[in-house]
Amino acid sequence: MVKQNISVLKVGCGKFFHGPGAIEMLSDEIIRLGGRALIVGGPTTLKLVIDAAEKELDCRPLTYKALVHRDYCTTRLARDYGDMALENGYTVLVAVGGGKVIDEIKCASVFSGLPVITVPTSVATCAATSMVAIMYNEKGQRAPAVNLKKEVDVCIADTDLIGTAPRNGLAAGILDSIAKLPECFHQKQADSYQDCRLEEYIQLVNSKAIFAFLMGEGRELYQKGRKAHRFNDCILTNLLHTSIVSGFADGSGQLAIAHATYDFMRTWNTEASYRYLHGEMVAVGVLIQMAYNGETKERIEEVRSLMRDLDMPLTLQDLEYDTGDESIAFFTKIIGTDANVTTAEDMARLRECVNQVL
Repeated sequence: MVKQNISVLKVGCGKFFHGPGAIEMLSDEIIRLGGRALIVGGPTTLKLVIDAAEKELDCRPLTYKALVHRDYCTTRLARDYGDMALENGYTVLVAVGGGKVIDEIKCASVFSGLPVITVPTSVATCAATSMVAIMYNEKGQRAPAVNLKKEVDVCIADTDLIGTAPRNGLAAGILDSIAKLPECFHQKQADSYQDCRLEEYIQLVNSKAIFAFLMGEGRELYQKGRKAHRFNDCILTNLLHTSIVSGFADGSGQLAIAHATYDFMRTWNTEASYRYLHGEMVAVGVLIQMAYNGETKERIEEVRSLMRDLDMPLTLQDLEYDTGDESIAFFTKIIGTDANVTTAEDMARLRECVNQVL
């Protein structure tokens, strides 16, 4: 009976290194975690990171094997990676690249019980430190997520490496993080700690800080990239601060509208969706979320204006989704169900919001 009253929060990560040259910490952390690493990354990002870390990796008392991951992020492949690591005596998994690879190897760490080091090469999502692995089926459609049993052991966010990522990843990450604040208010309102549980208030306060920072700095970050004055702060915000908010939001049992839009696109507009990044699809959903929350047109336009200046998709049509009446009705029905919009009145309001902003 006592266990039912225990709140289990999984937030942050064991160690978070960020700054120029942080990749030099990789060899130390591999040695600390047993000295035998299976390193998995994308076709481009794996070479980028190995080239940067190779001198240290080759002269230290450790061994490693590097593998390229090209497929969708599936539980089948995660089990394969985990089994391979255990069968060959590897003591730590290292995930290199973007969310697809990182979530794959985080999932492999769950199945194998091995510690995991993440080396993100962009700030497009907070996958590098989040407590969940977002999974897909063999067709690239969304599948049930896998929750981590503990925090990510180490995240190494090298400013120099992340600074080489394409600008659309930076833009997508900015909007994915901005989404946390509108989603905090999905079907609930809170103005102070007295209006809600403290976990919800912590989520709200941090979301407000993220929203203010990225709305204020987003354009300069996008225009100047790693030369922007607050680029290092953006890395901290997108990769760690945002996942902490997600950790405090964990357990709500439902999606909010912005991320439900992403799930819809991956599941029902699958082929076209892989031409767009996670945050680009979430951003379109943010506009719907804000309208559903009752935000003013002026406030919604502030976010839309930032999206426009960051060269992001602004509508479902921009995401190559059919905007005929039947397709819009289907979209609204699915995201409404996923976001726990249950009453006829609320569904009517959601339909109005979709038509209003898109």
